Amino acid sequence: MWGFPSDNPRIVQDLLRHLVDKINNNVHQITRLKEYYLEDATTIIISYGSSARSALHVVEKGRLRGERLGLLELQTLWPFPHGLIREKCVNAKYIVVVEMNMGQILREVKMAVDQPEKVFLANRIDGVFITPVDISNLLRLIQGKGV
Repeated sequence: MWGFPSDNPRIVQDLLRHLVDKINNNVHQITRLKEYYLEDATTIIISYGSSARSALHVVEKGRLRGERLGLLELQTLWPFPHGLIREKCVNAKYIVVVEMNMGQILREVKMAVDQPEKVFLANRIDGVFITPVDISNLLRLIQGKGV
């Protein structure tokens, strides 16, 4: 049955269910991410792709100033690692999702954590690269330090 074309709806459905189950049962093997400074972080930035470079810059500069910042750099987006995100962010006071779109990953992160109200978005949708200054400004706002 597997590997042969079929127009039988039952066979197609069974194949798709098999593939989805295979993916869902192996999320921990499929997921790739990098962790930076999470052990004591009270603010965790979650980012991926090119915006993760700006996020890492913010984290490293902030840590030099004594700020307890950490970064989770997602290297695979799907299947989304909800359980892993929940586990890594459980002690975070703030979670900032940095992305170059309308907040698709923000929604996934909010679903993953126990307190979605502590999740914030730093994004750009105008084609201009998000900068460390953009991220730092948002961090200061959510931490009550002003811009």
